[in-house]
Amino acid sequence: MQFKTMITESYNKNIEDVYRTSIVQQTAFWSEVKRKLGLKTTAIDFKVKGNELGRDPGDNSSINGDVLIIIRRLDNNNSIAYVPYGPEIEPEEQRQGIFLEELSEILRSYLPNDCIMLRYDLAWESYWAKEPDFFCTDGTWLGPPENSVQEIRFNFNTINWNFRKAFSNNLPSNTIYIDLTKNKEDILRSMKQKTRYNINLSERKGVTVRTAGIKEVDT
Repeated sequence: MQFKTMITESYNKNIEDVYRTSIVQQTAFWSEVKRKLGLKTTAIDFKVKGNELGRDPGDNSSINGDVLIIIRRLDNNNSIAYVPYGPEIEPEEQRQGIFLEELSEILRSYLPNDCIMLRYDLAWESYWAKEPDFFCTDGTWLGPPENSVQEIRFNFNTINWNFRKAFSNNLPSNTIYIDLTKNKEDILRSMKQKTRYNINLSERKGVTVRTAGIKEVDT
């Protein structure tokens, strides 16, 4: 199997050393949450050639990235690995499949021998987010095409054509914008009835939101 060697280096590192990020599912905090739920996690650091990402052909520098991987046992003989909202490094569209394929083959050596699947819920922009045919006249996005079309598009340029679209997403796959210049009543009115109910219920129950660190996982 011959890859282009986009990724030049990789190694296993301590969970505490994962890079700081606003994506909570790729943090040491999330690893601790999953550990307390009985799951195992591992963190892999890697370097990728900047000019292989398709951004700047003259970029000869190396870009550091990492992924937090969650490992779950299915039974005594099989396990699966899951990368939630990772990797954060996002190549240009034509190179996304080959980049993820090479990264997956590298990650294989860090996973249990009985691991039968590596799953990603990517935080990358959808291929169809800029296609006019996938929007209503009012600007509402209609969503991606059927799974078979998504698989063909993502496997384009890969060696093994081994990516399969999951039947459902573990994590939210779309970004929703809310116009905060409107008053509270109008914003709530535009939401579904169940959403309004849950918001009002949380207020009545005294639910508050605040920033908390890894030391408060037990809480």
